Amino acid sequence: MRVRVLKRQNSAYIELPKEMLDCDAVELFPLKEGYYLLSVPLGQPAPAPKSEDVTEHSVLRKMLSIRFENRTPAYVNKSLSDKEKIVLKELERKGLVNVFKGTKYKDGVYNINDKVYAMLAKESQAPEPRGGSMDSSGLLVRQGYLVVLDRNEARALSEKLAQDMKSGAVLGVKAFDGKFYIVTRTYLTKAQAAIMAVLKENMDASGIAAAAKLEPAGCLAALYVLADGGEIIEKKRGIFAPV
Repeated sequence: MRVRVLKRQNSAYIELPKEMLDCDAVELFPLKEGYYLLSVPLGQPAPAPKSEDVTEHSVLRKMLSIRFENRTPAYVNKSLSDKEKIVLKELERKGLVNVFKGTKYKDGVYNINDKVYAMLAKESQAPEPRGGSMDSSGLLVRQGYLVVLDRNEARALSEKLAQDMKSGAVLGVKAFDGKFYIVTRTYLTKAQAAIMAVLKENMDASGIAAAAKLEPAGCLAALYVLADGGEIIEKKRGIFAPV
């Protein structure tokens, strides 16, 4: 696990895992030069991880976070908890997900029904990235997407939004045109619903944006992120198609 180091007034602080939030103190043991062991105080039981509510939407979001080509029954079975597997069976019964088999996917791959995107768009509760002044990150917060041309700016922005990217609140990809496309999870969920509703055959980005009633730049950012995640295919530069 990689954690952030916060520096304040000549002192350094680290972010502890969520499981340790109930600890009033921790112990640090030097192992060898440059290596330390961090633990709860000896004799104190480690706090049990808090169970999270498992809902159909939480399972669907987890399924969508898995790249399409990796969404095989075997991989999904390893990725889901027992409670999540029960919910997945119910989603299959409702026809919201199904296992698609083809020449490329002989063992099958989970496909998500188009209506799911609209469902999630109505109830998107993902946290937005933090931001204040109207710099790049502030603009991202306001409009939900960002296109960055400069590599150094993209690197600085990714460092600033590292925690949001780690949590999945922000996603980004470098496209073949050399630009960096960044979207918030909330914007992507809404844009994805609109895109999947109109993308039934090969279409160019401008045509998709017009049909989906999205800003061209925001639509293109969403398209590249979706293509990177395996939800759609970029047939050739600027031309997209459903999976």
